[in-house]
Amino acid sequence: MPIRRRNSRNKVILAGIQGLVIGVVGVLLFGFILSLSNEKKVADTEQVSTPSKVEEEIDEIDKIEVSADGALPFKAKQYGMFTTKESAFAFISEQPSLQKASIINVNNQYYVWSQLFVNEVSASENENLPTFIKPLTISTKSCEDPKTKNIINLLQEEKISKNYFDKLAKKEDYPGDLMSVVAAISTFTDDSAVIRLLILTHYLEQNNCLKLNF
Repeated sequence: MPIRRRNSRNKVILAGIQGLVIGVVGVLLFGFILSLSNEKKVADTEQVSTPSKVEEEIDEIDKIEVSADGALPFKAKQYGMFTTKESAFAFISEQPSLQKASIINVNNQYYVWSQLFVNEVSASENENLPTFIKPLTISTKSCEDPKTKNIINLLQEEKISKNYFDKLAKKEDYPGDLMSVVAAISTFTDDSAVIRLLILTHYLEQNNCLKLNF
């Protein structure tokens, strides 16, 4: 009988030790698995967030490039496109309503425009001739003379008139013939869209660096 008690007692002690060891190993194993899981989540989070940051940086670069290009948006009222300047002149000469229109040369195509706008507009239903509004951009990126860039930037003003140009604080920041050009235009129109177009036409003919894109 005493021998049986010792064996039973030893078995209980051994079972207790085994249970303790298994418990400790289980806790350590659980902690190790949890640690690996957390590391994986952190890595996944970094992988997800990194492209977002890269995309934001790319967006910022694109914004800078667009801004540096100096491309300004306008809308022109167009009546036609011609393959020669002579045919464009002939079209205008036959239409009394186009006496103030301009001929714009873009890549050897000649466009007849009557007005140049900054904001959204719609073609008038009372027009005698077919017309539509043509969106475009004017880029000054290739222009080295800051005065040329300044005059195109100035055309972005919605309400321009002779009085507006007379009140310019620093006229020396603009081309030297600006005021004489404005004075000549203002003798037959006070329409801001016509003034804007005729000023653009004048400086397009003088500056090959100005680029129009549709």
